[in-house]
Amino acid sequence: MQQKILNNLPPEIKSTVSQLHDTILKRSLMRAYKNLDNEKKAMMAEIFNSNDDEQKSDFLHNYLGDLQDIITKETKKITEEIKKEPIS
Repeated sequence: MQQKILNNLPPEIKSTVSQLHDTILKRSLMRAYKNLDNEKKAMMAEIFNSNDDEQKSDFLHNYLGDLQDIITKETKKITEEIKKEPIS
């Protein structure tokens, strides 16, 4: 359902939605990263600089189990920031 909605959007809106998604994910990963100890931070950096998607997925599952919760909080935070911006 969501994919159908995205496919029907004009290209410039798709681009904005994609950028918003990337921003939410980046902020969520940075927030989660800050909660890791130094050993896990080094491990995360090594894994995410590789091309091994399975290792990335395993790391997220094993060490960032609350990532979905963090993503939800970051989404709400960004939504509130957007609502506060004056309309031009």
